[in-house]
Amino acid sequence: MTLQQHSPLAAQRGMSYWGWLFVIAVFGFGLTIVSKLGPAYIDAHFVEEGLHSLSQNSGVREMSNTEIKRELDRYFTINNVRGEPTQSVKIIRGADSTLVSINYELRQPLFHNLDVVMKFDKQLNTAKPELCCEPLVDLEQFRKRDDY
Repeated sequence: MTLQQHSPLAAQRGMSYWGWLFVIAVFGFGLTIVSKLGPAYIDAHFVEEGLHSLSQNSGVREMSNTEIKRELDRYFTINNVRGEPTQSVKIIRGADSTLVSINYELRQPLFHNLDVVMKFDKQLNTAKPELCCEPLVDLEQFRKRDDY
């Protein structure tokens, strides 16, 4: 058996034009996704932080709905959260707790007729402040129960 000898010029070659074009297209697509969806997730992070800061306040149960909304609005203004999260604050009073819910949906156009829908649901239950920001109560169940 004989070993084939390769010339040193043909041993290695760089990426072709099409390879580079593919890499740039994938990078551009990823950058587009991050630039379109990133701000919504940054806002959602600040919504969660706003609820955490509200949970640290020991007098939330005694605050009126207007005071709670004003406190969240102040936090959102400082952190530049605008739009849907600030308008979708709902406060439900119970016998032993107060539920502050921020449930909203954003539709972000991606390409031509392709949209991405993002749903965010954050809740603060004053009876369980350590479980802040995870949805514990299905608000639709309350609405269905109230309809009977």
